[in-house]
Amino acid sequence: MKPCILFHTAIFTALSRCLGAAAEPDSQPKWPLQSFKSTPLQAPYMNVTKYGKTDLGYLFISPHDILRETGHPTIYADDGQLVWQGPQMNISAYQPQMLDGEPVLAYWNGYLFSGFGFGGISIVNSSYDEIYRVTLPGEDQKFSTVADPQTFESYIDIHESQITDEGTILVTAVNITQMDLSSIGGPKDGFVQDGLFYEIDIKTNKVLFRWSTVEHLSEIPLSDIVLPLNDAGRNKTEPFEYPHLNSIAKYGDSYLVSSRFMCSLFFIDKNGTVTWHLHGQKGGSFTLSPGSNFCYQHDARFTSQTDKKITLQLHNNANADFTSDTELTTGLILSLDLTQHTASAVQRFWDAEEPVFAHSQGSYQTLSNGHVLLQHGATPKVEEYDEEGALVMRARFGFDEAMQSYRGYRFPWIGRPRSVPDVAACVEKGKGKGKTVVYVSWNGATDVQSWRVMAGQESGGFRVVETVPRNGFETEIRLGATLKKVLVEAVGGVGDGRKSEVVTVGDAC
Repeated sequence: MKPCILFHTAIFTALSRCLGAAAEPDSQPKWPLQSFKSTPLQAPYMNVTKYGKTDLGYLFISPHDILRETGHPTIYADDGQLVWQGPQMNISAYQPQMLDGEPVLAYWNGYLFSGFGFGGISIVNSSYDEIYRVTLPGEDQKFSTVADPQTFESYIDIHESQITDEGTILVTAVNITQMDLSSIGGPKDGFVQDGLFYEIDIKTNKVLFRWSTVEHLSEIPLSDIVLPLNDAGRNKTEPFEYPHLNSIAKYGDSYLVSSRFMCSLFFIDKNGTVTWHLHGQKGGSFTLSPGSNFCYQHDARFTSQTDKKITLQLHNNANADFTSDTELTTGLILSLDLTQHTASAVQRFWDAEEPVFAHSQGSYQTLSNGHVLLQHGATPKVEEYDEEGALVMRARFGFDEAMQSYRGYRFPWIGRPRSVPDVAACVEKGKGKGKTVVYVSWNGATDVQSWRVMAGQESGGFRVVETVPRNGFETEIRLGATLKKVLVEAVGGVGDGRKSEVVTVGDAC
């Protein structure tokens, strides 16, 4: 494995090589972008089709446009309109959450390799200010990596950013460790990339809990891994990836851990002991009922829990980079009987008309009205289902193998940007020549009701010339006269009364 050590814009060209994209960039069409007059922002079109009533809230995804080498945290409205686009970066594990009773956005950003990375977690508020930066310094944990002797500011991996009710955050990390691989046909003095997770206090950056897969080899044996060994594990620069942890959740004092390459979920108590193990192919601690199998899964969470029964949800990729991509990807609900030690399928969700075969990434979210939102990772598609499993929304934001998002969620959000509205104005050419056209947008604002246009006076000051309803991310306003200078004021919402800068009306549009 050749490491892809990348930062910011450099990532996406190499990412297509690292993930084994099916075609070279020049041979693939580029997904169209939304562009605007008032701002240089560009974002992928979200092509939305609705078949029923969807839940309230915006859509949160982080499109990685491999062909254009761009990636951003974004928010979209249900009609496909852009709401907010954050800075360009290497981004993963982006999700809206609550912290101290307030909505926040949490996401990983940093250096990205093929399937893992080294960075920190940014937590931003509704004004899009970074209020915390969670890091995991290497000198404290003594990490060994494929990039040695290169060091990093922080060693948090790309896969998780789950905030708990206690004001802590769950994150993953990787560490190269020597291990005997002879039991699976590898060298006795082999190397693995250990999967670890941490619970860290957000405000103090203090590590409160640490857990390592390698340190629990007796409970999580190598024999359960489904990743082909091939030539990996023979040296430090090409370690065998045991076990690739990709989601962590906390319930009481215990943790639910998902291992992609072991097709497994582990429930770990506060002492680090594995309470139970659910293997999606072999069963582990459970006997699998027909239809309850899964593999290469992501975003595993409990939906309910008692001493005798657990209901859990996950994004069942059923495919990986090294498989034939012929298994249907679904959202899966499982019931675990802790007394009888059985696992049974409760419900599966999939789009029968446009099935997905996602070989990496993805998410499963239970919404407040009982609906389910699936985002398919390497397949740039979002689906919403009602409680009966009927598809109520299908949305696509890119071509396969050219666009992806690690996860995707729906969440209520009120954006309070500290910026001012962006405005451009020009004189219309052609028919209606001489009239002024004004374009206004406000990146991140969610509840502006109208825009009030003001024109500069010869004697100084400004007068109101038009008030129009807001219409999507950017509103076009046509005025019946030629103006020299304009400014625009937001009407309604938390930004009521915020004025743009004064702009000079340009020549022909």
